[in-house]
Amino acid sequence: MTCKFCGKEMKGSHRALMANPFCNDKSCYEQRLEASGAIDLRDNHELICLENGYVEVKPIDPNKKFKAGT
Repeated sequence: MTCKFCGKEMKGSHRALMANPFCNDKSCYEQRLEASGAIDLRDNHELICLENGYVEVKPIDPNKKFKAGT
């Protein structure tokens, strides 16, 4: 099978490829994050402890988008 995003040939079992149709290549993953317009949370987040045991992660600057290769 080929990666649905970058078109590279992937190796592995058929079941694993059906569960995740994208390759595990780091550059492909970063390109998908950039293409989706994901917010970059590296050094750009605050943690809010909720009373029910969960933690909410909020971006400090929601306009800071992920850029591949940075």
